[in-house]
Amino acid sequence: MTKFFLDQHGCAKNQVDGEALLAGLCREGYARTLNPAEADLIVINSCGFIEDAKKESLQAVFQARAAYPGAKIVLTGCLARRYAGDFAQGLPEADAVFGDAVALGMALPRVLRGERVVDGGFSLSQEGLPLRQDLLSPPGSAYVKITEGCGNRCSYCAIPAIRGPLRSRSPKDILYEITDLLSRGIREINLVGQDLAVYGTDLAPADGIDSPLSHLLRGISSLQGDFWARLFYLHPGHFPLDILGPIADDRRILPYFDIPFQSGSDPVLRAMHRPGTAAGYIALVEEIRARLAVRPPVFRTTFLCGFPGETEEDAQATERFLRLAAPDWSGAFAFSREDGTPAYSFKKQVPRKTARDRARRLEEIQEEITARKLAAWVGSEQSVLVEELLAAAAPDDDSGPDSAEDSSGAEDFALARAWFQAPEVDGVVVIRREHRAAPLPFRPGDLVRVRITAVRAPDVIAEWME
Repeated sequence: MTKFFLDQHGCAKNQVDGEALLAGLCREGYARTLNPAEADLIVINSCGFIEDAKKESLQAVFQARAAYPGAKIVLTGCLARRYAGDFAQGLPEADAVFGDAVALGMALPRVLRGERVVDGGFSLSQEGLPLRQDLLSPPGSAYVKITEGCGNRCSYCAIPAIRGPLRSRSPKDILYEITDLLSRGIREINLVGQDLAVYGTDLAPADGIDSPLSHLLRGISSLQGDFWARLFYLHPGHFPLDILGPIADDRRILPYFDIPFQSGSDPVLRAMHRPGTAAGYIALVEEIRARLAVRPPVFRTTFLCGFPGETEEDAQATERFLRLAAPDWSGAFAFSREDGTPAYSFKKQVPRKTARDRARRLEEIQEEITARKLAAWVGSEQSVLVEELLAAAAPDDDSGPDSAEDSSGAEDFALARAWFQAPEVDGVVVIRREHRAAPLPFRPGDLVRVRITAVRAPDVIAEWME
């Protein structure tokens, strides 16, 4: 049986593609191995979004070719899709360059026969994707991609060129997949797409009253079970306020809002081709907080620093915006000059060091805000999703959680996440235990009750409520 090894890169959307790739290849008779040394095929599911990610994916190709000369090296995903024409001659280290990760299986017989395949195309259909069996998420958690592509045309972003125009999956198809995941013990459903705010606007109206996204959330709310549903990537320029209704009505749909503001300067927002203003974005945050005051919402955002033409005054405006919006979490990133985007040729490019310094200032501000926000959870009882059990010294020992000193051999503490912590990007809950003789009675993927006792930003410390 032909064995393949998957080297996964990129964002959560690309992870979903990687999981669909796993399901498709296994269904076609290929066997996955976790040991690249025994693989006949090394499949690199790449990222092509920004310069650092592109370099990382290319380095993976070079390293695989050097380490496993007998294997076929296949580059798929966003980088393959974006630069297939260049790689036809310029990347001899890859035996195949295939843009559509989900449909990769159709090309592999040719690759195994020795043919070099270069195809940067991708499918426009989003329906009937293979049900994913092997998930690359933390235990109990899964990403569900509800849209593909984007039509926002932000001046710095290559996503429309890489992934094409907006294509939304039907509510029926999404709910079928979520139902399957819940039946397999998944407790956290993370909805992802380039911009969930426009979900379904390319489909026929559902009822003419609710926005398509609100209609989908009502459908998710009709499902049975104890689970969380979280939304990622909602553009502030066309945020559908009617989704606050189903979020308020069902505690399983989390009031966690990932809204990428990108800048707090109106001139920079206009140059980015981002609709809206800084004042309008603050008003949006305030309205969401006012309408969900009974269960205060959590906000995550991102900022793009050093955009062409961004002045020190613009940067300071973003710092003021951050303090005023006071999100629970945020990320700050230096501008990446991407070929094929309008911003690539914009004048007044900002030095890389300046962009990174501005990002660092935002990170320092956010650290203070996050510590203050987390302190408000101290003393509260929360259900948390367990990710990992560790046998090590207690987390407040000087030796740290990776040390085995004084360990009894049983699991001494656990890493988990509360509803206000998204996977991989936010902090964690460190669950301490007072008695270390017996094994912890829960496993990764379980929901358990804890009491939060302290903050060690970006994490919180909690005691398991035995």
